[in-house]
Amino acid sequence: MKKIAATLSIPLILAACAQFQNPDSGEPVADRPTQHSVSDVVSCLTEQAQKHNAPFKTTSIPQGEMLDFGDSNIVKVRTDNGATQYRFYAGTRHVDNLWLESASKTCAP
Repeated sequence: MKKIAATLSIPLILAACAQFQNPDSGEPVADRPTQHSVSDVVSCLTEQAQKHNAPFKTTSIPQGEMLDFGDSNIVKVRTDNGATQYRFYAGTRHVDNLWLESASKTCAP
């Protein structure tokens, strides 16, 4: 009986560990160049955030802007070697911030 219980508990333990692991941590989900300027992309993201009632904080970074949408969801827009680069770092995902996943297609095509 103990062997059966131990065998059945292994998938539950692995599922619990996977729940707390964020495979995207530290690596950008979206890393794409765009023809739009930093200010155009930031203003588009600001409009999108207002449509979704999403609070955020904007911080200046070298050669661009960083938008922090909370729960470790970060968007960095900066100019590298004359090209504008859009980087989205995914944090905790929930229904309120899923729009961030597709914001690069809208704001930085």
